[in-house]
Amino acid sequence: MAISTRVRLASISLKRPWPLSRPLVAVAIAAVVATACAAPPAAPSSTSSLARVGAPAPDLRLGALRGGTQDLVRERGKVVLLNFWATWCSPCRAEMPQLQRLADDLHDEPFTLLTIDLQEDSHAIQAFRDELGLRVPMLIDEDGDVADRYGVRGLPATFLVDQRGDLREQRLGPLVTGEVDTAWSRAWIAAQVHALLEGAT
Repeated sequence: MAISTRVRLASISLKRPWPLSRPLVAVAIAAVVATACAAPPAAPSSTSSLARVGAPAPDLRLGALRGGTQDLVRERGKVVLLNFWATWCSPCRAEMPQLQRLADDLHDEPFTLLTIDLQEDSHAIQAFRDELGLRVPMLIDEDGDVADRYGVRGLPATFLVDQRGDLREQRLGPLVTGEVDTAWSRAWIAAQVHALLEGAT
C-alpha cells in the first residue's frame, strides 16, 4: 500500500514527557509490509496557524547554540531544511551524520539546514555536537512553541521550505537509506533542493 511522501509517518520513541501545550506523542512503525502507525492528529486551537504543505511555513525566531538568534525570514531566497531533534532520541542521533553530509554536499548552494533541539540545555547539546563532530547550525526551542506550530508530535521531524517561505514537504519520522528515487533519503532531499532552486517544481 503506497504511503504519501509528504506525510510518511515513521517510528520514534519519546523517552520522557515534555511540557508542551499539546504533549508530544510517541509515533511507532510496524515493520510489516509497508504498514505505518502514527500518533493521533493533534487538536490545535487554530488550524490556520499550524504548518501545512503548500502554505507559508510558520515563522520562527530561536536562540542559537553559539549565541545570537536565527529566524526563517532571514533565509528568504534559500531553500531551508528544518530538523527537530533531541540528544536522547536514538533515530535523531542516527540521522545526524547524514544531515551533516547533506549540508556539506549543498554548501555552495543557496540552502540552509537548521536543526532545532527541543527543550534541552546548551551543555547537553554542545556535548552531542562535539561527540558527532557536527557543524550544522543548532537552534534551541526552549518552550516547544515552534515544534507546537509545526505539529511535531514525535522526533525526529523534518520540513522542507522553499525560497518563498512555503512549506513544500514534511517528514514525521527519521530519514531513510536509499538513492535518489527513495523518498526522504539524503539523495532524495538533495534532488528536491536542486529542483526547487532550478524552478522545476
